[in-house]
Amino acid sequence: MGYWAVVEKRDKGFYARFPDIADLEVRSKTIEEIKVLLKESLSEYLQSLNKTDRPQPTAHFNPTVQTTNPKKIPPNVFEFLYIETE
Repeated sequence: MGYWAVVEKRDKGFYARFPDIADLEVRSKTIEEIKVLLKESLSEYLQSLNKTDRPQPTAHFNPTVQTTNPKKIPPNVFEFLYIETE
């Protein structure tokens, strides 16, 4: 299982968020660091849910289904990353 992240190119680097998880976002100057930060932040978030016996959010977002029309993809979207959970 995992969650898709949307990575956007910004003036000072990259910004990434998980559409299925509100308020979980990261920023970095490099795409390599974004990948590390996404995995770390997702892992910490899911661990905090487990410690408090809260359910994990259901993954609904799927860019292969929801972005079939390239004209609907915002121009600042750099890529979609699938982050696996443990």
